[in-house]
Amino acid sequence: MEGVKPINIPLVADFVLSPEVVYGEHTGIYFITRDNQYGRITFENLDAIKICRGETMPYEFDYSLAEQGNWVFQVENSVWQKERYAYEKKYYEDAYEFGGNVKDMLTDFKHYLFSFHDQFVEVIARGFWFEEAEQSLLGKELTSEHPFLPLPMENAEIMTAHSLDMQIRKNPESANKLIENAHFCSQKIFEFALELDGKASVNHTVTLSWKKGQFFSSLKNYFGRQEAEFAGIADLEQLRPFLEKYMEEVYKYRSQMKK
Repeated sequence: MEGVKPINIPLVADFVLSPEVVYGEHTGIYFITRDNQYGRITFENLDAIKICRGETMPYEFDYSLAEQGNWVFQVENSVWQKERYAYEKKYYEDAYEFGGNVKDMLTDFKHYLFSFHDQFVEVIARGFWFEEAEQSLLGKELTSEHPFLPLPMENAEIMTAHSLDMQIRKNPESANKLIENAHFCSQKIFEFALELDGKASVNHTVTLSWKKGQFFSSLKNYFGRQEAEFAGIADLEQLRPFLEKYMEEVYKYRSQMKK
């Protein structure tokens, strides 16, 4: 049976004012917070979104589990999520947009419900993030330290293998903060950028995610396809063999092309 469980986030939407939902450029939910600030919810790998009117929770819910101010929920045993998975598997299994593994729809994605006054916004996505500002965030770029932004290039370390250099860009947040934030969406731990012909381009990313009741680190290539997975927060020694193999492949290819 479908049911919902609350998700606690550190900002609360106003219970009277309706949100503005944007789909397309700057996709997100824009709303006024309880303390008269401007809030925004953005999504990691958004798959589907719908908006419905109503005053009563559309799924079974044990209100004894909720705390005052709860307005974000996860729908468990979601029929909609299973329907979306069946559709993606049927038509796009071999060319799934978000990393190539359509099974992620069931293991990594979630069905979220955001409750406003007489209105519900439901989303299927890999995760979501929240922002708060003194001015409207509608049409604005992501705020600093947003987990969807690239990691800082400053103080990047260099790894050398097969006569090639690769930048190691590390998230400056503490391990405890990354773990806390990973409950909402994937958190970048590392970005690796190979230096070629005077330019550095990110070719691999390591993210920390919460799924199946555990934390996992995923090494993904440029196209988002997962190449390795580790329990907990991965360290460089675990990642080095995969990165050096990639650097060896690039070196051999460039040698053949006489570069």
